[in-house]
Amino acid sequence: MKKILAYLMLLVSAITFNSFASSGLPTVTVESGSLEGSTEYSMNVFKNIPYAAPPVGDLRWRPPQPAASWAGIRDASKFGDSCPQPYLKNESKGLGLPGNEDCLKLNVFTPQKPAKDLPVMVWIHGGALQMDGARDPLYTPINLVKNGVIVVTFDYRLGSLGFFASKELIAEAKAKGEPVGNYGTMDQIAVLKWVKRNIAAFGGNPNNVTIFGESAGARSVTWLMVSDAARGLFHRAIAESAQQSPIRGLDQRRLGLPPGTEVAAKYMATLGVKSLKEMRSLSTQQLVLSPANLKAGEFGSSMIDGQIIKGDPIPLFAAGQQARVPFMIGTNSWDASLFTFNQPPLEALAKSFGEDPRIVNQLYSHIPEKCAVSADLMGDMLFRASTKFLADRMNGVAPAYAYYFDYLTRNIRPAYPGAPHGFELSFVFGTNALAAQAPKKMESSENRCAYIEKAIAENKTGAIWPGYMYPTTDKYDLQDIAISERMSASWAQFAKTGNPNIEGQANWPIYNLKDDVMRSFSPNDELIKGMLKERVDYQLQHLKGLYTHH
Repeated sequence: MKKILAYLMLLVSAITFNSFASSGLPTVTVESGSLEGSTEYSMNVFKNIPYAAPPVGDLRWRPPQPAASWAGIRDASKFGDSCPQPYLKNESKGLGLPGNEDCLKLNVFTPQKPAKDLPVMVWIHGGALQMDGARDPLYTPINLVKNGVIVVTFDYRLGSLGFFASKELIAEAKAKGEPVGNYGTMDQIAVLKWVKRNIAAFGGNPNNVTIFGESAGARSVTWLMVSDAARGLFHRAIAESAQQSPIRGLDQRRLGLPPGTEVAAKYMATLGVKSLKEMRSLSTQQLVLSPANLKAGEFGSSMIDGQIIKGDPIPLFAAGQQARVPFMIGTNSWDASLFTFNQPPLEALAKSFGEDPRIVNQLYSHIPEKCAVSADLMGDMLFRASTKFLADRMNGVAPAYAYYFDYLTRNIRPAYPGAPHGFELSFVFGTNALAAQAPKKMESSENRCAYIEKAIAENKTGAIWPGYMYPTTDKYDLQDIAISERMSASWAQFAKTGNPNIEGQANWPIYNLKDDVMRSFSPNDELIKGMLKERVDYQLQHLKGLYTHH
C-alpha cells in the first residue's frame, strides 16, 4: 500500500510539475525570488516586482529600503497598485485608483525570443510628480520591444508622500545620516540599482541602460543627469518635454520660491497635525492631495537637498557638471498647452521675467490664438529654449540630439495650434490603438480659442483633465503608424548605440545652437532649422536670468 501511495504521490507531483513546466509562461529568478510572468502583444512581461520595501509606517518619508525575499513562485502577471494620488477624470483611467502606499514595484517587458545583453530602457512616467503610474496603458512598450530592447516601467512616490520635508523630518534624516525630501527621486535611483543587479536575468545588459521620461519624468531625467547619487547607473538619457523652471530650496527661500519646510508646515497646518509622528499615523487617504492642493502645485517640485539633487540642471549643464552620456531631448510644438490653465496676463508675465514689453508685443503679436499667448511665452522659455540650451551644453561632454514633435493625427490637426504636451507618448511606445481615438469627421480650425477656453473651464471646475488635452490618434491612419514606427525605431536605436540615426530616415545631426538643426517628426519635414528662432533666442537670454534673480 505504502509503495502504491508513494507511486501515486510521485505521479501527481510529476503531473503538477509538468503542467507547470509546460504552461509556456515565462519564468525568471531575481535576487528576491522566482517570478512567473505572462505574454502580451508578442512580449514576455513580468509585473509588480518589488524593488524596495513598502514605504509604510516608520518607513513613510524614509529612503527606499531593500525589498523582502519570497518563497515559491510569485505571480508576476498583473500590475501592482499605482502610488496614492487624486483622481483626475480622463487622466486617471486605467490606474486603478486611489492607489496604495505599497507601490514600489516595477515591470519588465522583454522580446519573447531568448537573448543576452539587450539594451535596457527605464521609463520614468510624468504627471507633475503628483499623478499617473506605470500601469497607464499608453506606457505599454509594444514598438520599443519589437525593436529589440528591454523596457522597465515602475511606480515611485508622488505628491506629499514623495516630495516632503518638514523641519523635524530634516533633523531625523540628519541624525540617521540619510538624504531627505526627494523620496520619489530616491525611488527612481533605487530602480536603477535594482536594474544593475537583476536585469541580466531577463537578458538585459546592465552596462547599457537608457533612462527616458516625459514631462515630470523628463525633468527627473535632467535631475538624474546632474545627480552624483545616480552617477554610473545609466549610460544614455532621453528627456521628452523637460520643462525647466527653478527647483525650490530645502529649508531656504530660493529664487523667489518658498522652501520645502515652509510648504510642509503649511500642509501640516491644513491637516491639523504638528508632529512627524502624527503625520506617520495618518491614513493614506488623508495624505492624498485634493484637487485644490494639486492646482497649487506645491508638491509638483523636487528640492535641492545637496545629496540627491544638488542644483538646477540649466546652470549645472552650463558648468559641465552633467553625466557624460549621450543625451536626447525634445519638445512638442505646443508643449505650452500645459501652461494654458494658469497663465497670467502677458504684460505681468513679461514684467516678472524682466522682459521688454515692446519686444514681447512685437514677437508675440502674430500668434492667432490670443487666448494662449502667455502660455506660448512660457513654452518658449521653459520648453523650447531649455531644450536647445541643454542639448547645446552637451557639446564637448557627450553627443546630444534634439527633436521637435509637430505631428497630429489628420482629423484633429485643424483644431490645435500644435502638438500638445504628452501627445508624442503613444507614438514612442506604439500604443496609438490604446490612446483616445480621433473623431471620424475632420474638426474645424475656425476658432481654436473656443476649444482652448472650454478646456480651461473644464479644468477649473474641478478634477478634470480635458479630453482636448489627452493624447489622441487614429490607430488605422497610415501616417500615424509610420510616424510611430519611425519614433520607436529612433528611440530604440539611441538605446542601442547612443545615436538615434536610422537608415532610410533623414540624417539627424548632433545638436549645436549655431546650426540649430533638430529632427522634426511632422507630416512634412524631417528636419527643422532655427525653430522659432527670434522668439526662442530672446527667451533663452531670459531663461539664464531665472537662475540668477534672487
